[in-house]
Amino acid sequence: MSELRWTAYNSPVTYLSSELNSLGNNSNKVGSAIDFASTNRKMYMDVEIYLNTVDLSAQTNPAIHIWLLARTDGSNFEDGSDSITPARAPDKIVPLREVNAAQRVFARFLLTTPDQGKILIKNKTGTSLASSGNTVKYRLYSQEIV
Repeated sequence: MSELRWTAYNSPVTYLSSELNSLGNNSNKVGSAIDFASTNRKMYMDVEIYLNTVDLSAQTNPAIHIWLLARTDGSNFEDGSDSITPARAPDKIVPLREVNAAQRVFARFLLTTPDQGKILIKNKTGTSLASSGNTVKYRLYSQEIV
């Protein structure tokens, strides 16, 4: 009898780092295109967000919003950029703790596309991110029948 299992993660990819330095509240940052077709068409993406120490103790419901902007026609991505917030709801809203400390959080099970995509991050913490040491990484994986 066959069973459905997760595949192993691909190696982690650092997607954004210094681009997040001092990212202001309500500001966006989008990275370069990820070619999912060249990654053996892995179906899922987990995103790790590491925020260097920033004081969120006075904030209410701080979060990071994540969109995976799709390209499905071979040339055009859906709307979203450093200056344009997508009209649709975020794919993931990642809550943060209301503390004065570094934080590592994860967004799990983002569904990829058979073409390309870009990750857009929106800072909804209530304050600017730290001036250095912030990163966004991702890992791809899928399912297999064995």
